[in-house]
Amino acid sequence: MLVTVGVGLCLVVASAGWISDRYGRRRTLIVVCVVLGSAQFGVLVSGRMGGMPFFLLCSMVSGFGGGAIFPLFAAMTADYFGENNNASNHGMVHSSKLVSGLVGSGLGAVVVDAWDYHGAFVLAGSIGPASAVPALFLKAPGRPKARRIVPNPHPLGEEMA
Repeated sequence: MLVTVGVGLCLVVASAGWISDRYGRRRTLIVVCVVLGSAQFGVLVSGRMGGMPFFLLCSMVSGFGGGAIFPLFAAMTADYFGENNNASNHGMVHSSKLVSGLVGSGLGAVVVDAWDYHGAFVLAGSIGPASAVPALFLKAPGRPKARRIVPNPHPLGEEMA
């Protein structure tokens, strides 16, 4: 069963790239942040109720959100800053996992000691939607806003080429 869940989670995380290709990276990132935060509240509620199936579902959704963010960041980095420095961009994005893991585990222990699990999950659940707010304003540097782009009145057509 654990292998089935792991394979399913990998497929869901991989589909985040496809979804972001279809609907946009920024929109997908915003949805993933909101879903990740909501899943943290679900984990808290299901833990308080003692409902194991709901707890496992919320934990799986939380894992999807956490796993989908890094590929989205890597894709957004390439989209926003180009492919010229692709290896260093991906290295920077994926090395952030190490830093966030080390800081997150230590900080998580401090928060649980200070605020108990209820406070820790409320904080974690609030960080997701709070992260979605700055993502609303993401845009590639140096590109004009979509509203300022004027269509070419004389495009090259097949008869011109």
